[in-house]
Order: sequence, then C-alpha cells, then structure tokens
Amino acid sequence: MREQSSSFEVARVVRELSEMIGARVRKAYQPHYEQIVVRLNRKGVPSSDLVIVRGLRAYCSNRARPMPPQPSQFAMILRKHLNNSRLVGVSQYGFDRVIRMDFEHGGGSVRLVIELFREGNIVLLDGDGVIIQPLTHAKYASRSLKKGVEYVPPPEAVDPRKMEISDLSKILDDSDSDLIRTIASRANLGRVFGSAACSLAELQGDVPASSLDNDQRESLMGAIASMLSELETGSSSTLWLTDDEAVSKWGTESGLDGISSAEILSPISLSHLDNSLSVQVDSISVALDGVFGTHDAAAFIGGRRSVW
Repeated sequence: MREQSSSFEVARVVRELSEMIGARVRKAYQPHYEQIVVRLNRKGVPSSDLVIVRGLRAYCSNRARPMPPQPSQFAMILRKHLNNSRLVGVSQYGFDRVIRMDFEHGGGSVRLVIELFREGNIVLLDGDGVIIQPLTHAKYASRSLKKGVEYVPPPEAVDPRKMEISDLSKILDDSDSDLIRTIASRANLGRVFGSAACSLAELQGDVPASSLDNDQRESLMGAIASMLSELETGSSSTLWLTDDEAVSKWGTESGLDGISSAEILSPISLSHLDNSLSVQVDSISVALDGVFGTHDAAAFIGGRRSVW
C-alpha cells in the first residue's frame, strides 16, 4: 500500500477534519523530526490527536503515544501560536494533496498548511498568509518556504471536480499515451482511480487516449463525475487487504501487521477490485490509524524514522 495519500484520500480527510470545527488546540508535539501531533479537544468529547507525517499522511487518532519530555523548537512555536485557538475552517487547495486549517484566538487568526506531496512540509502562517515557521525550509522554482515570506501554494494541478467534457476531450486529444496513463496523470486521478473510471465506463485502459469516440468520452466523463459525487457525499471508506487472514484480523485486538497487510485504501467504491478481500471502515482516519498507527505512535526523536 502506498504510504503517500492520494488526492481522493486528502479530500475525504478534509471532510472528516471539518467535523472537528469548533475544537480547541490543547497542545502540539513533535515526537519525531518528520511527525507533528496536534491535540484537539471538543467540548464533551475525548481529545483526538491530529497526526501529520511529513509528505505522507494526516489522520486523527485516539491511541496512546509517547511524547518527548522536552518540546522541540518547532513544537514550541506551534504551542505559542496555536494553544487554546479554535479550529474554524478546513479546506483542500484545489484537488492537490494540500490541507489548510484555519484557527482563531484572542490575538487574531493563524493557519496551518499541510503539504502531502513529494517530501512534504508543515507550514505555520499568520493571518496575512506570511510564514511564521515551516517545519523545513525549502526553495522551489516558483516559491520559497521560509520564515517571513508570503506563503505561495504549489502550482495548482487539474481539479477533476471542475472538469467539463470539453476539458476532458482536450486532455485526451493532446495525449500520445494510453487512456489509463492519460487520465491518471493529466486528469489528476492517479492510477487506482483512473483504472476505476475506465472500468466504470466499460473502457479498456490500454487503448490510445485520443482514439475515444464521442460516446466513449461521454461515458468516461459520466464515470468520473459519479466517482467524484460519491467522494463528496459518501462517508465510509474501503480498505483492500492482502489475504483472508488479514481480513479476519481487521478490527480485532491483534490488528494488522502494518503496511504489509494492506494494499489499497479508497474513500469510494472500486468495483473493479475483488471485494472478498476488502473491509469497510468508518473513516479514512480509522483506516490510516489501523495500518500505520502502531508504527507512527512508536516513532520518537532519537529513535527510528517514522517512515517504512
């Protein structure tokens, strides 16, 4: 199973985090140099930890985890600006793997940006969008992530939620590759969801993308729209596991054997996959915590890395 979250997973995580609006930040930790934990508390509900593993995933967890006796410099900065602030908004930049969380406190507003692509980053911004502190300084061709400069998001990729049939046709006509590779990359679906779209539209993924006739293009557009509608309105997610033993262990005290027992996680149905090896989960966070939680909770500064 890929460690790095897809845009589909990020979209669902944003929806799940939106249910936390109104929660207050109690404390922030950095148990590992590539991991940040923000403890959120809603009135009358037990605290929940937002676990962010740089460049890979973000999810909520209620499991116990060791924390450093002394906060890191970045954790101290987060505490200074976030402690007792109230979560007022959560959004996704376009259909990119970037999450924006807005907080308010007595001194104004502050924002946390979580970038989950390539090497990733976690960036704290002030109310004007100026960087207070990034987890790691970085410089790219079109932007710089360092203290004191205005935050510029990454160049926006295609948002399939805004795509019209004319946009899809242009993507297909301009491609010299097969259908699955074209919609996976140029329509920003990724291979798993590109395959799902082809299956739903009853199209072969290995045909030249530009060869589709008008009826096939309409069918493909309808399949993509159906998938995105389910992403927007659905609530549960599905986790495909490696074998029957992993399926029987899911939800039990013994749990999964980490990433080696999981193959694909999806917030929407994938009819082209074998459902006999799938389990339904209440949320993306439950799935990510089930697969990666034990490992992430054991990551500790001075110890092993928080990635596999």
